[in-house]
Amino acid sequence: DIRAGVVVDADSGRERMGLDEVARIVYFRPDTLPPRFQPELLVTRHYVSRGWPFAFTNGVQASYLDVDIRTGGIAACEYAAGGMEEMGKGYIGLREVLADRLSRREGHSFNRQNVLLGNGSSNALSLCAAALLDPGDGVIVESLSYPFMLKYLAGRGADVRTVPLDDEGMDIDAVEVQLEAFRAEGVTPKLIYTIATFQVPTGSVLSLARRERLVQLAAEWNVFVIEDNCYYDMYLDTPPPPTLLSLDTSGLVIQTDSFSKILAPGLRVGYATAHETIIDALATVREDHGVNQMLPRLLEAYINDGMLEPHIERARAINRDKRDAALAALNEHCVPLVSFAVPNGGIYFWLEIAPGIDLGQVSAHMEAEGVACRPGERFTGDTSGRQFLRMAFLPVPAEELVFGVEAMGRALKAAAAG
Repeated sequence: DIRAGVVVDADSGRERMGLDEVARIVYFRPDTLPPRFQPELLVTRHYVSRGWPFAFTNGVQASYLDVDIRTGGIAACEYAAGGMEEMGKGYIGLREVLADRLSRREGHSFNRQNVLLGNGSSNALSLCAAALLDPGDGVIVESLSYPFMLKYLAGRGADVRTVPLDDEGMDIDAVEVQLEAFRAEGVTPKLIYTIATFQVPTGSVLSLARRERLVQLAAEWNVFVIEDNCYYDMYLDTPPPPTLLSLDTSGLVIQTDSFSKILAPGLRVGYATAHETIIDALATVREDHGVNQMLPRLLEAYINDGMLEPHIERARAINRDKRDAALAALNEHCVPLVSFAVPNGGIYFWLEIAPGIDLGQVSAHMEAEGVACRPGERFTGDTSGRQFLRMAFLPVPAEELVFGVEAMGRALKAAAAG
């Protein structure tokens, strides 16, 4: 059972589980794996583009799950022992713990009715789209954005418009221009979606001045703002500006977040924080039986024991070392054939390939060495992202990360040579 990789048949070199077309993959040697990942196989593959964090260990998970089942008893095995509230919004205990943590971080007074659990933050985002949008409503997003959210917006029949990004994040002047355009066209502006902190895929951070202007615009126009915030705690050097939720006084900002990037993506526990009426609306449109009961109980105990914040600090140090290893390798092996901004947080480099280099050739050369690319078009939906790659620096050991960057450098040089 190779939880962190895709098994490759040692004789044929063919995957037994299939290659995700959007994954960046790097080979790593079995002798470099932790004991729990050492099978009787010669080759494994790891999905680098997933952006998997330094997860809390299996032993920690097992110990907390044991306590979870012993103390929770049959309630931990029910759909929702807390009744319809838990069915729609998730386990009460974790929501209370999160409300307390968020109250301290955001400077507002939250309670459990301000928090809804989702099966990952993507589930919370899909519920926002379902609850807040009618067909034809106007939505503003960044010109490069999270593909799944774009899919949710399209599924609701929204009129989605993009605004430019720069080093300070979303262009708020362009947001105001687009709001005016909606009004002139008779379109009801309803929602602004932004990854304000360590934006995906660019890594940019919305400046404080722009954050303040954005929440002001939301109040002036009575439009919702979804702040996709799952990278906020993962800064590497200096803390980011206050969140949009912390700056909001209108009750129009909805913040989504997740344990995926700070603990383990396989937990599939995310959450939305907002005014109680918005949370009620999200719960109303839910079409499943809610979030599982066991893992939220595990997380409640983990946080109550004071484990989360020290873990985040350790993870930052490890992630910073990997970022720096990737940066050194890129400078040594890929510059000047790529350019990029050094990320202060998040888990990705956004690489721009030099003009005149055929990215198709680059990809072919990389794949021959066991490294595949996630192309920029995944985030633009058109050809404007053709000369870009998103490179994750988190999920594999630093030495394997360097191996992947070296392979990228060789591929770039081969493609540049024709």
